[in-house]
Amino acid sequence: MSLCGAALALAPRTARAAAPPAHLEVEGCPTLDARSVQRIFAADLGTPETSEAGPDVTEVTVTCENDRVTIRVRDPISRKTVKRSIDPKSFGSGAESRIVAIAASELVLASWAELSANPKPQVPPDGPAPSEAAVETARGVVRARSGSPAAAGTPSTTPAGPPPVTNMDSHAPGTRPEGEQSEATSAAPAAPRDDGNRRRREAPAAPAVDRVTAVVSFRTLPGGGTVWGGGARFGRERDRIVSWAIDALVENGVLSERDYTGALLQSNATNVTVGGWVCFYAHAANGALTFRAGGGLRAGALTLYDRTTPAVWGWPMLVISQTARVGSLVIELSGEGGFANLTGKNLQGFWASGQIGIGIAL
Repeated sequence: MSLCGAALALAPRTARAAAPPAHLEVEGCPTLDARSVQRIFAADLGTPETSEAGPDVTEVTVTCENDRVTIRVRDPISRKTVKRSIDPKSFGSGAESRIVAIAASELVLASWAELSANPKPQVPPDGPAPSEAAVETARGVVRARSGSPAAAGTPSTTPAGPPPVTNMDSHAPGTRPEGEQSEATSAAPAAPRDDGNRRRREAPAAPAVDRVTAVVSFRTLPGGGTVWGGGARFGRERDRIVSWAIDALVENGVLSERDYTGALLQSNATNVTVGGWVCFYAHAANGALTFRAGGGLRAGALTLYDRTTPAVWGWPMLVISQTARVGSLVIELSGEGGFANLTGKNLQGFWASGQIGIGIAL
């Protein structure tokens, strides 16, 4: 019975596809049993334990610094280098060598997994091409470990990275490697796989553009009449959501007001204001169009030519704006509206303004 039990226990390991040769070295790690790490690594990966370093051998180096263990894999089959940093003591002081060995095995498998996920990169990596036999063997090991029936050379629609992590969790439940990173040795990065989630994660951020525009404006004020003029505006989008702008405008026209008897009088007027916006915004057409909506404050002084004292006014306003950008050219349409009570004048009520700006993107 004991021989049968041993045979059954060894069956999954012996049925696993033989892995390409890999060589592991432990350097500067006094708390690790280098021999145990090498033995467990070879057994878990399924590679010959006596493999020596060479140009066709996957080289694994384990180094230590304080409580951190860094595992570096130079893989001649996928022609890239990957590195992972872990804290084995977080899994318990009695299993450091085993955890490091399994982490090294998982990192090699993660490197080989790309051979199935992206078998023919548009930009091939640098270095001598591996033999087809070595590539197929590595793919077979990954498929055997992940249980995937996908044929060799067929890109998988599911990233091949997770199976190694799942296998590692089977040895150390609830654990996860820390500080994992990849250092590609290819001449240029491989083309991204056709994965919708990855495309969304790697989509470029909407362009953040500063703009300076010359503005032509008109404004209707309480009491009747319209003033026309212009000025300059500076605007910015920086936080993906919030846009702001400041401007200074000078406008002139004929306004109406009532005197103390109630009679309607008309006077030439000059309106000087400064304003500021804070709006929510959204880009469209790859940043060529920008739409904004929000509010702000406009304050200024209205001078009637037959009066010596200007009317000071300022009130919150609502703002809508749209910008079209072609290269460095910016065209902006804006609308404002609010309520004003002109100090010293019998003028109060709602006002509205429209503006068009032409300028440059910085």
